[in-house]
Amino acid sequence: MASNERTGLVGYTGFVHPAATINTKRFSIGAASLIEPFVALEGDSAQIGAACNLQDNDRLLNFVAGGRQTPGDLTLGDGSFTAHGVTFIGRVRIGEGCGTVINAVVQNAIVGDGSLIGPMARVLGADPARPIVIPDATLVLFGARITCQEEVAANSIPVPAPFTLFAADVSEENLVLARGYNLLYRAAARLTPFSAAPGHPGNPGDDFPDVAEAFGKLAVAPPTVYRRGTGVIPARTAGFGDLTFERHEPQAGFGAPASGSPAAGARFIVPRVASPELVDDGAIVLGGCDLAEGVRVGAGSCLHGADAPAVAVGRGTRIGRNTSLHELSLSSCRVGADCIIGDRVVLHGPLELGDRVRVGDGAVLFGPKIAAGVTIGAGALVFGPVDVTADVPDGAVIVPPGMEFLIAPSASKNRGALPISALMLLPWLALQQAGGSDCGLCALSLFS
Repeated sequence: MASNERTGLVGYTGFVHPAATINTKRFSIGAASLIEPFVALEGDSAQIGAACNLQDNDRLLNFVAGGRQTPGDLTLGDGSFTAHGVTFIGRVRIGEGCGTVINAVVQNAIVGDGSLIGPMARVLGADPARPIVIPDATLVLFGARITCQEEVAANSIPVPAPFTLFAADVSEENLVLARGYNLLYRAAARLTPFSAAPGHPGNPGDDFPDVAEAFGKLAVAPPTVYRRGTGVIPARTAGFGDLTFERHEPQAGFGAPASGSPAAGARFIVPRVASPELVDDGAIVLGGCDLAEGVRVGAGSCLHGADAPAVAVGRGTRIGRNTSLHELSLSSCRVGADCIIGDRVVLHGPLELGDRVRVGDGAVLFGPKIAAGVTIGAGALVFGPVDVTADVPDGAVIVPPGMEFLIAPSASKNRGALPISALMLLPWLALQQAGGSDCGLCALSLFS
């Protein structure tokens, strides 16, 4: 697993994962920021602000046009995040408090403060010297394809209030995760405030993994201090003294520990993998994941279970390269047996995939229930707690009823709404009652 001198601890508050690749001439990162596995930054400059998060498989690429190359040049303002599989190309300026959502592409553009680039959107400026400008507090609609300034207005709306809450909650969650990774690294390396001295109360013990193992392909999840939902500490935040160094097996469903004590949010979780030899050495299965016998995971893929409830994958399922599986508090990401998941796919819980489901390259599933035997086409987006019982064409954009206004006019003509799944709606409502949107689920429930 490749790493370089730019990865590791960022003070006491931030972290650059050892599986990230930083190949820019200039690189800076602010306090309390996190760069996750398989992020790849190339080109001239990457300036990451404070309290930022680049999630797994994000990329900064050079821009080539007319035989001329513009090196990758990214500025990410304070408090901004980029979700799984985002790509930046050329000269990109992202303002403060922004979100660039799953599998979006932003090329030669300036994004104003407080804006969101919707999932699968494409903002494709042709000239670094004449970037496309997205105004402040703008939501670029789902699946948009914008190639010039004149197309911005038709493919965007003012950010709806629930999405503003969503962005704020993601930022808060990422602050937790940055600190958690920092603590995990310090525990594995026996750095301050931890100790390698025998008998010292801050010594994680001989059986606690070193850095190579903790951040290897079967990775330890960082402690969930401060986290809301399952394992949350409502009365006070956990501190160093609350950390428990024994590694806990993941617990599926709603079997996570009660949130009444700080220790519940200060645990290190290890994955349960029946066939570890089928997980590529260049992949990561992290924390609360349960992989049945015969599950294959391709290089560059990140299965991020964090704490319970878990990411669960059924017997014989094949997961391609650079694919992301992720779950949220009070939800799970469950994939059935004998499924085929393509490359650069994002499966985001709450999610239920039946047996023998096929998901094409570059597809995004966030929230639905997919029936057994269904095929999801390449580049399709299925968003929200919907029931999918028939095949979805390549490039389609599917949302719940009443949310069609979130689909950009320039998006695929294969678009529409599917009925709400009562099963998948439950975790959204639970999050709403818990008082936190937790990666946007509550925002969606407010619309439905």
